[in-house]
Amino acid sequence: MKVSAFLSVVLSICLVSCTHVGTNVSNDSDNSSFITYPQYTGEYEGFTLVLDERFDRFNSAIWKKGDGAVGGESMCRFQDQGVQVVNGYLELVIRKEPVSASWSVDHDQQKGPYDYSCGELHTVQSKKMRYGRIETRMKAPNRHQASGYISSLFTYTNDFDRLAPNVGAQEWEEIDVELEGGRPDKFQANLIYGKNTWEWWRTRDYGAWEDKIVVGPVDEWRVFAIEWVPDAIRWYVDGKLVKTLSQSDIDCQPECVAPQKNPTPIPDNPTTIFMNFWIPNDSIQNEFGGNKRDNQYPMKTQYDWIRYYQLDSHPVEGW
Repeated sequence: MKVSAFLSVVLSICLVSCTHVGTNVSNDSDNSSFITYPQYTGEYEGFTLVLDERFDRFNSAIWKKGDGAVGGESMCRFQDQGVQVVNGYLELVIRKEPVSASWSVDHDQQKGPYDYSCGELHTVQSKKMRYGRIETRMKAPNRHQASGYISSLFTYTNDFDRLAPNVGAQEWEEIDVELEGGRPDKFQANLIYGKNTWEWWRTRDYGAWEDKIVVGPVDEWRVFAIEWVPDAIRWYVDGKLVKTLSQSDIDCQPECVAPQKNPTPIPDNPTTIFMNFWIPNDSIQNEFGGNKRDNQYPMKTQYDWIRYYQLDSHPVEGW
């Protein structure tokens, strides 16, 4: 494991012994240790670890590199070179370089051209999450070299309701941890929900469940976690609960919370786990992501490890 990183932070963190082989959990333990935060145990009642990714190598059985872009909001295109595993870290990299227009398999449409490349990693089609806990140790780029970006850990699907795929609505279900260059001491904890739309602004009919939470420097290593159960979502930073969103908060009882017009459900469909790193376009950067004037390219967000725990009452298949 990363000796230099360990030596630099040994006074302020702890090492925890865990079981892992590559990315999937196995009974064959090599007793590797990894860096977390004091009091971290890696054990949660009612949850079982099913993915323990240390990024010692790239595992294509678990992960796929993205090839799309973030709607009309992004100035960069996700490219293979934007995802690299280096010395036990996942690095998502933004570079100033021309990207020709080409077909996106992820988005099933033509994308580009762009003047910047960037990086996205997500689980393959067969590795879906439905409820559970995901946590990662990550670090945004240095604030003195990056003032406008979004880096993330999130779950996302925009598909037909699994209970009624032929008659139900297409549901946008997204749960986010987002770091922004313009707010280097905060992170966004978001729930985004919509029906029959690919346009973000239409999700406002189901509420604006985004919060910008002060947590200290996000360009230092921190452990972010999302805990998703049938009636609530919880966000943690370095083991501290910082936000809870319960079904009773979003069901329009006794009334909707503006701009919400419709009751919002806690997501319940199988979903994909994502990490990405991109830069906002000029029209949104002052509201979301931050002004890019101080960006120095190439720049990167690093991920030390990621873990996924299934909710035992709702076990997953395919892992």
